[in-house]
Amino acid sequence: MDKEGLKVKGVALAKKPFRFVRMLWRRLITPQLEALPGAPDLFHDFRRLYQHPEVERRPGGWFYKGKFYPDYLTVGGAGHAIFPMALKYCRGKGIDVGAGFWPLPGAVALDLKRGPGKEKIISDISDGTLDYVFSSHCLEHLENWRQALGDWVKKLKPGGIVFLYLPHPDCAIWHPGSPFVGKGHKWIPAQEVISSALGDLDCMVVSRDDGPDAMYSFYICARKEREKN
Repeated sequence: MDKEGLKVKGVALAKKPFRFVRMLWRRLITPQLEALPGAPDLFHDFRRLYQHPEVERRPGGWFYKGKFYPDYLTVGGAGHAIFPMALKYCRGKGIDVGAGFWPLPGAVALDLKRGPGKEKIISDISDGTLDYVFSSHCLEHLENWRQALGDWVKKLKPGGIVFLYLPHPDCAIWHPGSPFVGKGHKWIPAQEVISSALGDLDCMVVSRDDGPDAMYSFYICARKEREKN
């Protein structure tokens, strides 16, 4: 509602004091959306983004650095877009690293902060015991991502699968320092960099899509060839 509309509504409410008091009371006792259990990520940031000078609110999303980004990119659960493809490769016993509230079906969730895998960590898993490691939009949060990726691969049996789903470099809202992620993202993943790192870990790429897909993301799937000495 615009300012003029709010003014008209305020005058109308002033003429009906009991309704006005009831409205104020309802606002006081109603929790903010971001305070609700399991609130989407966007709920926590909406007020700040709405006021940010570099961001413009548009119907259904945000306009930032010359591009429109739909709200669905900012509510979490990006992995749902890749689950059907991932499940073609991720079979048997496996984990979802950084699963949040949205773990890959059939995977054991691991996450430091939230969801069914809260406070479960990779060191809880024995080396060489997993058929797959899946991770969606997690690796970009880690400064020492190469070491982390190596730790993940160690958990795989020979022939095991590592399936990574990551934000595409073209998606400016996920760049480190943007109003949307701030310091939460440490670097910008790129397909060739990930492929090279997996090769160094003796993993052979078996499937990939450079994207960007509808989630402004890309995936890479690799198979562990042998133990890395």
